[in-house]
Amino acid sequence: MKKEPVQTRMVSRDEGHQVRHPTGAQMNIKVFAAETGGAYSLMETVLPPGGMVPRHVHEGEDENNFILEGQLTMHIGDATYVATAGSYVVAPRGVEQCFRNEGSSDCRFLTTFTPGGAEGFFREAGELIRRAAPGKPDPAELTRLQQKYGLRYL
Repeated sequence: MKKEPVQTRMVSRDEGHQVRHPTGAQMNIKVFAAETGGAYSLMETVLPPGGMVPRHVHEGEDENNFILEGQLTMHIGDATYVATAGSYVVAPRGVEQCFRNEGSSDCRFLTTFTPGGAEGFFREAGELIRRAAPGKPDPAELTRLQQKYGLRYL
């Protein structure tokens, strides 16, 4: 399969593909892997106070997080980090991770996946959530998406 060349472009603050994470966090996919020849994807997440991303493992990509505002407590393997604005934290592929906003304000952060592709899970899961609202999506469908994207929630 021939890769398309990366195109020059700008994505403004309000642009992107808005989705809700299965945990309720608001995400905005800014760059899809298909736009970078598969090299990476980029999304912005806003996690409210008390919000968390449960224990999970990405099998095929590293997750790289840059904190823009607020703070995020990140458990990655055996390490725990309290990341504040300006911090950059890497969660390698195959390593268990979970995040929690223990602060009193929203935590806004950028995530890149290298290589890209994991953003597809969030796009598709967000669509399932949207279609099921106000109820919850079918757990079997979410499990199927996890398998498709090499993502395991523990």
